Amino acid sequence: MSFTRLVHDRSGAIAPLFDLTLVAIVGITGAAVDYSGAASLRTRLQKATDGADLLLCRSSDQQSKEQLNKTADKAIGAYLPGVAVRMDKLDIASNPTRITLTTSAEHTTAFLSILGSSFSTIPVAADATCVVPDQTFEIALVLDTTGSMAASDGARTKIESLRQAATNFVNAVYDDPMLQSRAKISLVPFSASVAVDPQAYRDANWIDQGAQSSLHWRNVKDATAAQFKNKLDIFAKLKGLNANWDWAGCFEALPYPLSVQVSAPTDANRDSLFVPMLAPDEAGNGGQILSSAGQFSPNSYIDDNPSSCTTPASDDRTAAAQACKYVSPQGASSTNSSGKATGPNLPCQSRPLTRLTTDRAKLVSEIAALVPTGNTNIPQGFMWGWRTVAPNSVFNDGSSKSGVEKIVVLMTDGANTWGENSGNNVTRSKYSAFGYFSNVDGTNPSVYFPSANANPSTEAQARSAMDALTLEGCRNAAAAGVVIYSVGFSVPSDPIDQKGLDLLKTCAGSPDRFFLAQDGNSLGDAFDAIAKRLAKLRLTN
Repeated sequence: MSFTRLVHDRSGAIAPLFDLTLVAIVGITGAAVDYSGAASLRTRLQKATDGADLLLCRSSDQQSKEQLNKTADKAIGAYLPGVAVRMDKLDIASNPTRITLTTSAEHTTAFLSILGSSFSTIPVAADATCVVPDQTFEIALVLDTTGSMAASDGARTKIESLRQAATNFVNAVYDDPMLQSRAKISLVPFSASVAVDPQAYRDANWIDQGAQSSLHWRNVKDATAAQFKNKLDIFAKLKGLNANWDWAGCFEALPYPLSVQVSAPTDANRDSLFVPMLAPDEAGNGGQILSSAGQFSPNSYIDDNPSSCTTPASDDRTAAAQACKYVSPQGASSTNSSGKATGPNLPCQSRPLTRLTTDRAKLVSEIAALVPTGNTNIPQGFMWGWRTVAPNSVFNDGSSKSGVEKIVVLMTDGANTWGENSGNNVTRSKYSAFGYFSNVDGTNPSVYFPSANANPSTEAQARSAMDALTLEGCRNAAAAGVVIYSVGFSVPSDPIDQKGLDLLKTCAGSPDRFFLAQDGNSLGDAFDAIAKRLAKLRLTN
C-alpha cells in the first residue's frame, strides 16, 4: 500500500492510530523547542546574574544595600533588555565581603501552552556568589629613567611612553572601586642610583651620621672628625661653591649580603647604616681632565691642592683621595674641559622616590616629572622598591598584617651597567654606588658582591656581579611574600639582549608575570594587564 493511500485510508484502526502518532510527534517537537528556549534564557540569565554580582562586589564599599539592589536591577536590565527578571534574593555577608544574588524569569512557551495555562511559561532561575578578597595592596613602581629612555620607541620617546603607561596604571587603580580604598603605591625612579628627598632625610637615624660604617671613607682618605663628621659635611662645604652641589639624596650600596636583604639599620651593625653617595673629586684641578701618568679623570670639579692642604699631593691617587681639599674647596667647575658635567652628585640624577601613598595627584605629578639620564643599576632600583613596601626597613611604611599583598613592578629598557675607565690605571672605572673597580684607598669592590662575583675589573664582570645581586634580591623578596612583575621595554632600535631578558624573566619568578614591550602601546598594555590582575574578583559558584 502506498503511503498516500495509507494516510487516506478510513478503514479499520489505521487512520486514528496515525493521527495519534502525528499529534505525539508534533507535541514532542514543540516541547523540545520550548525547553530549548527556556535553557537559552537560563544561560543568558546566569551570565547576567554573574556580571551583576561582580559589579555589586566592586561597588560594595560605596553603596548601601538599597543602592546595590538598584545597581543589580539596572545591570541585569542592560544584560537582558526586554526580559522581566525578578530579584529574588540579595544577601551580603562581611569579613570577607560575600554577595549572593538570586534571580528568576519565565520563558513563554509557543507549543506547550496548548496543554493548558499551567504550561504557558517555563520558570528559570540563576544565582551567583562573589567574594571580595579581604586584602589590601602595597605596590612599588620601580621605573628605569636612564639615559637610554630618551631614545625613540618608534612613535615618541621611551620616557614619554613610560610616563603615559605609569600614569594610566595609577589612574586604573584609583578609578576602580575595588582597589581605590585598598591600594597604596610608591614610585621609585632609578638610574645609576636611587634618591630620597634630601631635605626630608638629611638627619634620618638610618643614615651613617657618625661615619661609623667601615665603607664611609673609602674614597676620601684621612678625613678627621675635626674636619668632617660625615660626608654630608663635605656636601655642605661644596654647596658654598655651587648650590647644586648639596647632597642630592643618593646612597652607596650596602655591603653584601645586606645589599640583597631588607631590614632596619642599627648601630649594632654599623655597616647596615646607609652612607651618603659622594662622587669624589678626581685628580686634576677643577674642570681639568688629566691624561698624564695613566690618569684619565673626567670628574675633577675642585682643585687638588688648595690652601687647606698643607702638603701637596705627591701623586694622582693621593690627589684624588685627600680629604683636605674639601675643607676650603677652591677652583670649582661644574663641567670639565670636554664640556661634560662634573660634581659630587654625578651618579645621582634620578628624581627622589615617593613613599607609599594614596595621593593620586602626587603620584601622577611625580611621574610627569621623570627625565632620562644616567646608567642602569637594577639591583639598587629593585631593593629600594622593596624597601618602600617592607614593614621593617628605613621607612616602615609597609604593613605587617596578613591579607596585604606586596607587589614590585620592575620596568627597565636595558642591562646593568658599570662603566670601566680604561684610561685610568688608578680607579679603573667610573664612580658608582659600588665605588670604583679600584678605590682610592686601594680596596676593591668585593665587599658588595657574592664571592663568585668578587672584584669585577671589566664592564662584563661588573654586569654579571650586578645581575647576581639583582637575582638574589628578587629571590629574597619572593621568599618574603613579595609578588614581582617585570617589564622589559625592548624596542627594535634599542633591544635588550637575551641575557637581560632572562634576568627579568627569572626575577619575576613566573612566565605570566613577565612582559615584553616592544613599543609604547605594548608598554601600556603590560601595565594595564597588571592593574587588571590586581582587581580580579572571583565567583564561588
